[in-house]
Amino acid sequence: MNKLIGGVRVCAGIVAVMALSTGAQASNDNLAGKWLLQDAGSTQDKLDEAVENVAQEMNFFIRALARPVLKKQTQICQQWTLGWQTEQFQWQCDSAEVDSMPLAAQGDVFKQDEEGIDISGTYQRTTDAVVLVLESERGKRTNTWKQVGDNELLFTVKLESEKLPTPLTWSLSYKKE
Repeated sequence: MNKLIGGVRVCAGIVAVMALSTGAQASNDNLAGKWLLQDAGSTQDKLDEAVENVAQEMNFFIRALARPVLKKQTQICQQWTLGWQTEQFQWQCDSAEVDSMPLAAQGDVFKQDEEGIDISGTYQRTTDAVVLVLESERGKRTNTWKQVGDNELLFTVKLESEKLPTPLTWSLSYKKE
């Protein structure tokens, strides 16, 4: 299960097939569906480098404690399933539980994590991307799914927190199944 710093779940499941709602713009229909990770062999190296770049800026005594926590935040999704249903955007990392956010979300609390902490979210859609901003008292996570080619998706994550000297950021490439 993927979590935002301190426990915000960001990857959850979706049924294998999702029907698009009439509210989904045609420009984003290409984002709907299953996306498979590309260059899986180098993925862990990319994430380890992102974690190390942030850890190196931390106090020497905190680094050893911070590295495992940061690595836990950089879970790899082998497959994303994206889609829209009745006023909701839904996303799934591998076979995890479904997660969804209202299309109208603009910083409103839309759920609680496993520990009862409120999570607010913002849904943004452009002609070629969906951006979700998830925030709690623990920090902020921005997930961006951007179509960069006919069948190519770039997934970018940015984690921000008072506890991090700089944001933890990484991107992974996916191809449509």
